[in-house]
Amino acid sequence: MAFESSARILYFPRARAAEPDPVTEHADDLYDALSEALNGREDGTGRGDERDEALQIADAALTALDEHLRSGGVLPTPWKNAARPGDH
Repeated sequence: MAFESSARILYFPRARAAEPDPVTEHADDLYDALSEALNGREDGTGRGDERDEALQIADAALTALDEHLRSGGVLPTPWKNAARPGDH
């Protein structure tokens, strides 16, 4: 982007999107896997083996996210952005 004045042309660099942070992306992927597993059968319908499989996937996703956090990993973005009590 350029701005032309009588004295000279000034160039302003375009704002760049932040480079993705691999650690945060990993936390977000774990969070997304857990969310998808939990939201897969919101209505509780489906065969018993489908529900069992969804619960196993959710358990594995929660375990992976727990291990990530306990090893010093960062919070997933939705949790970082969540309002805390008293925030308005």
